[in-house]
Amino acid sequence: MKNSKTISERPISPCISIYRWSVTMAMSIAHRVSGGALYIGTIFLAVWLTGIAYGKEIFGMINTVYNSFPGRAILFLYTFALVHHLIGGMRHLFWDINPVLLEKHRATTMTKATIFISIILTFLIWGCVYIMF
Repeated sequence: MKNSKTISERPISPCISIYRWSVTMAMSIAHRVSGGALYIGTIFLAVWLTGIAYGKEIFGMINTVYNSFPGRAILFLYTFALVHHLIGGMRHLFWDINPVLLEKHRATTMTKATIFISIILTFLIWGCVYIMF
């Protein structure tokens, strides 16, 4: 038993210590994080909709909070998480439909496009909202 390792000596997560980080790995994690952020953002949306049901005074207080800088930052990040998760899901759908897209250079290109499209769409959505309202 010269070279045997005990369980406590093994790394907890070998992907962190062994593999070199790639953009596709980071986007996989970002996709999961954006899914989790959607749960929290949906609570904020539900609070806003519930405020409408409770009347003008309660809705006014909630709307004041959401119109503040921190409130708008949360809403902006919620929009980004929603768009990012949608585009990431579409990317996975394309990978499932056409496995050729899983080749390293194509997968990396699609992943970078996902980031770019998510950012552009988020700003377009917010730009349209500011123009309309």
